[in-house]
Amino acid sequence: MNKYSYLSRGIKPGSVFTYLGETFECTQCSNRKVCHNTLNIGFSYRILKMTEGESVYCTLRGEKVFLYEVSPEPIVLLAPRGRVKEGAIMEIKLDDAFCKTDCERLGECPVLFNVLIANRKVRVLERLEDFNCSEKKLSLVRVEILD
Repeated sequence: MNKYSYLSRGIKPGSVFTYLGETFECTQCSNRKVCHNTLNIGFSYRILKMTEGESVYCTLRGEKVFLYEVSPEPIVLLAPRGRVKEGAIMEIKLDDAFCKTDCERLGECPVLFNVLIANRKVRVLERLEDFNCSEKKLSLVRVEILD
């Protein structure tokens, strides 16, 4: 499902950006919903094309910005090893986001994405590898969010 956001002119289709949230200037903007309501903090988006929509002035950038169509990039999650099949549609549960604060692999564990998309449907694009967790049998998978 594609989304839209106002961005600076000249951004090349195919470019990828990570959405980091809004600033104070954004909270005061009448176009805030278009730029921010469909994007999730920490997720990456690929720029597809500039639309035919009108430009608006962006106080933060100090210039006119243009409406672009963007698409969420696939993300890497943890999934129970037995449930992982390429092409499968599954719902990520918070139970799949098991983590202990003293885990030695905490820094390399993508569990944050599991928490961010809990109870949402995803399609498994690729099973990457097993993830050695001392508590559960998990696999790293690349998924796309469906809703």
